[in-house]
Amino acid sequence: MRRRFVGRLSVRLLAFNLLLVFLPLASLLYLDTYEKQLLEMQEASMIQQGRVFASAMAGADLAAESTAILARLGARVDSRIRVVDSGGRLVADSAAASRHEAAADMAEAAPSPPDPAGSPKANERVLYRTFVSPINAIRRWLLPPRESYDSGEFYSGAATLLGPEVQSALSGRYGSITRLSTGGQVSVNLYSAIPVFGSTSNEVIGAVLVSRSTYGILRQLYELRLEVIKVFVFSLAAALLLSVALSMTITVPIVRLKRQAEGVLDRSGRFSGRFTGLRRGDEIGDLSRALSDLSSRLERRIGFIDGFTADLLHELKNPLAAIRGAVELALSEPDDADPAGDLAGGSRERGLLLRVRDEELRMERLLSRLRELGRIDNGMDDEEAPLVDLAELAPLILSRYPHKDYPTVRVAFDNRVEGPAMVRANPDRLTQLLSNPVDNAVSFSPAGSTVSVRLSDGSPLGLSGYVVEVDDDGPGADPASLPRAFDRFYSDRPTEAADDHTGLGLSIARAIATGYGGECSLENRPGGGCRFRLVLPRG
Repeated sequence: MRRRFVGRLSVRLLAFNLLLVFLPLASLLYLDTYEKQLLEMQEASMIQQGRVFASAMAGADLAAESTAILARLGARVDSRIRVVDSGGRLVADSAAASRHEAAADMAEAAPSPPDPAGSPKANERVLYRTFVSPINAIRRWLLPPRESYDSGEFYSGAATLLGPEVQSALSGRYGSITRLSTGGQVSVNLYSAIPVFGSTSNEVIGAVLVSRSTYGILRQLYELRLEVIKVFVFSLAAALLLSVALSMTITVPIVRLKRQAEGVLDRSGRFSGRFTGLRRGDEIGDLSRALSDLSSRLERRIGFIDGFTADLLHELKNPLAAIRGAVELALSEPDDADPAGDLAGGSRERGLLLRVRDEELRMERLLSRLRELGRIDNGMDDEEAPLVDLAELAPLILSRYPHKDYPTVRVAFDNRVEGPAMVRANPDRLTQLLSNPVDNAVSFSPAGSTVSVRLSDGSPLGLSGYVVEVDDDGPGADPASLPRAFDRFYSDRPTEAADDHTGLGLSIARAIATGYGGECSLENRPGGGCRFRLVLPRG
């Protein structure tokens, strides 16, 4: 129970702090949009370069002019520019003359500067792979597959370039396509084809093919993702540390207050401790001090009520003793009955005196039981509780039966425990604990019947202790009254039979059992009668 309390609040604090962590995590998703924007900007730049180049060659000698322009540009362009004539034949290429043709076709842009020695690329770092690989796997599982690209080697070694984008440009329209390069670093290449017009706007004399790899963009995105992942890791660590700090300053004091609250009352409902309070200047400290003050006031109030009750019960015995003395004196005097007419009146007065005496005796028993119940509620902690062998003490307690008021009802004891049954209890309280339910069972049993008392080990029943069961052959209890069987002053007897019973016997038994950490219950037996069950922990 205590662990669940700590876990619920700590998890909520952690969940709240993790909301901040999702901000850098969400930026990873925004990088997809950022990548699309960069690609669109790159394509727009390529189109602009191609248009400028096509405009410079309009109406000129295509081969001579394009070669001269590319020679003047040299390495100042960041895209590969190729010029084809109206038949798609390659007439000029910006690739360096010293580079092999196959290598030039596989590397569409100028090579990126090499990484410093011993410094891995961003996408090769362990931190990057740890976070990105699961995300890519989830994307492949949840999202539809991406469209497949043509090979980047489509124009490798070809003297005639008649790809879909070139054919679109030779027909007078802009053409574009995306291909995948597998040479070296796998990257996506963008191809844009712009028509070159002759002397008239309707005459297409060739096309400018501009291509460029997205590897540079990918490297920037890799590095940006790695930085975002670092921010995420630091944010996660900060969230965990913040959650631990909040748990130490919030949940730990609350758990301390909870433990103190559980220790204020013992199992029988008596005060066994109090709130000590926390020396804190925040709201939790205010709460602990308020609870401490409340427990102190409540303890004083309960002490006043207990003392008042004890004094009241003691004072009530004095007038009751005076009433009983007067009644006994009146009954001991001889009747001064006059003539015949007064005999009936004298008998009626004697009957009323007998009724007053019986009620006084009943009230005295009731007050004695109430005082006994008050002592049990308030004084069991101060009583000695030595180890007692229940298997040895129970036969001695039951040896006083048959009861003088029910001489025909027998009580049989059945010990089913092998060896001693040691419990920690005061022998006098244990006598009350066993006698009260047996007296109750005997009073409900018909003449000539037997009340069975069994002592057994509760382990087979899943109970940690010893079990005492008292069975009678009485009429049983009303199922509706069973939950109230242990209530004070409650008796499920006829009115004329209830006069001799206070309704406190089972209440006293339950108070004693609870004070020793045990429990008791009452139920109807399937064959008739009631069964009282007492469970006491092992000593």
